[in-house]
Amino acid sequence: MIRKDKKVFKDGSVKTQIRVTEGYRPYPGSPPKQRTVKSFGYLEDQPDPDAFWKEVRECNDSLKKKRDLRIEIPLSERMYSENNRLLNYGYKFPETVYRLLGIDSFLERYQKASGFRGKYSLDGVFRYLVMDRILYPSSKREAASRLLNYYGLDAEFDLPDIYRALDQFNDVFYDLQQFISENVRERFGRDFQYSFYDVTNYYTEKDFADPDEVYRDRAGNLVEGPALGQKGVSKEHRLTPIIQMGLFMDGNGVPVCMDVFRGNMSDSDTLRENLDGFKKEYGIKRTVVVADKGMNCSHNIDLLCSQGDGYVFSQVLKGTKGKRYQKELFSEEGWQENRDGSYKWKLITEEYSGHDISIKMQDGIKTEKKKAVKRKRKVLLYWSKADADMAARKREEKLLRAEKSTKNNAYGIAHGKDRYVKEETVLKETGEVLDEKQAARVTVVDREKAEKDSLYDGYFAVITSEMDYDAAKIREVYHGLWRIEESFRIMKSDFDARPIYLNKREHIRAHFLICFVALVIIRLIQNGMGEARLSAERIANALREANCLTERGGYVRLLDVGGRIMYQERYDKKRQKMVPTLKFSREDQTALDYKKIQETFGTDFYFAYAKQEDFKRFFSSMKLRPQSIT
Repeated sequence: MIRKDKKVFKDGSVKTQIRVTEGYRPYPGSPPKQRTVKSFGYLEDQPDPDAFWKEVRECNDSLKKKRDLRIEIPLSERMYSENNRLLNYGYKFPETVYRLLGIDSFLERYQKASGFRGKYSLDGVFRYLVMDRILYPSSKREAASRLLNYYGLDAEFDLPDIYRALDQFNDVFYDLQQFISENVRERFGRDFQYSFYDVTNYYTEKDFADPDEVYRDRAGNLVEGPALGQKGVSKEHRLTPIIQMGLFMDGNGVPVCMDVFRGNMSDSDTLRENLDGFKKEYGIKRTVVVADKGMNCSHNIDLLCSQGDGYVFSQVLKGTKGKRYQKELFSEEGWQENRDGSYKWKLITEEYSGHDISIKMQDGIKTEKKKAVKRKRKVLLYWSKADADMAARKREEKLLRAEKSTKNNAYGIAHGKDRYVKEETVLKETGEVLDEKQAARVTVVDREKAEKDSLYDGYFAVITSEMDYDAAKIREVYHGLWRIEESFRIMKSDFDARPIYLNKREHIRAHFLICFVALVIIRLIQNGMGEARLSAERIANALREANCLTERGGYVRLLDVGGRIMYQERYDKKRQKMVPTLKFSREDQTALDYKKIQETFGTDFYFAYAKQEDFKRFFSSMKLRPQSIT
């Protein structure tokens, strides 16, 4: 802009100083200032005013165009200074989705309505913990140590504030999930035709289970009961107390809601606890619940059918529960197979006994009434050669360990080998099997059991209430569970959600809420990428490399986003897809991933230097396009 400043001299004369200036901010969020680009002297001293004003206007107009930046760096600049600190701006991409879902406005409204007295922003704490969980997953203590490492982040809180805020996040545990789901439905769409449900558990760093405690249940009532951290069947074979988490996911692969349960609760009971609230709170009229064999029990099936819903569950084939299907399984009639014989299937219809369940609430106590009924369902039996070969290899490995353990007890710790080890009483001299009084007991390999197990190699069963599904449809729907398994892997590995170091129930639930919101954001970004979606790991790697330095005069220096050489790919005819080779290509994998992220958010900003005002406009232009999500 052109500035005209009057200056009064000692002799009383007045002259007009003409300067061309520009606005800038010394650092993000600071008040704007002005600096002189060029001083043209005094207007009254110019012999040709018209030529003078033409030169001034040309200089002023040039500021509106792109021009070279000249940044002066004093030799006294120190290594450990504010201008030399590496700042991450990659978090701005997931933060855009965070704001798009309205989480910031939800928490701001809650903070006002709840009468919260803290001097810090609950939204600021929650948003920081979600972004940090995506980029640098760690404990809350370590997360607080990185508060100064983000560009333009207003972090006016410390570690004690974070722990206090966790109590507040627990109070909105269910309401926030419901609010987010509704915003996902409005902006991106939901597919509730199918509801995928599964349970996993997270281990803690404790030796003993937590004692009973007083807490508020889902209805807000004070109750006394077991704490969350209890010893149970760990998915990772841990001996420490664990905490269960049940997750609902829609047909698009985007999480809907979740809840946490004590570690010794069975998987099937968690579905029973979640189902009623899931349908009522999310306005679902009818859905087909897809789950693995852990949810397959008669009560869950009766509950779903009584509510008018459907199910697609996997079914065990061995033991007592699978006995009813073994005749059809080993019968040669009714099987169909593909051309190369690597896959075959059989679809049957069966009638079974069930119950109509009606639930009533009286004086805060839930009661169930059951009425015996007859129902029909379809059963898909199928066999896969690839799965059969894998099962055979795993069994041979167990047999090998079992055989070694019978000779020298080299495998004293159970690693699956005990399945094929049994004890017999034998005569030491001849090996003849006798009773306990005649000889010592020894361990031998139970090959008879191994042979019986081999009969089931590669066989699977899926049951469904949907009588209009054919074999292909049943398998297609059931195999959608891979997305929820991937979600668990993202939370455990990419988000480092375990081990759980927190002790209070409220803090544990808040921790899972933070991880859940981070998972929703990552899923929406992945869906926005379409078929060329990146893994959560590659998205986080690219965003972590998006760093900058602030320069004097209100400028930002953007560093190179890259660092991982891409491997060449070739087409694998057997797997019918592109697979990486051992040869390097000339491209940078991280740079290409970052470019894909920018395309997903509709941006194109690759300047090495920028004014902070232009950099701010880059952030405001980010937008995850809803039409790209399917």
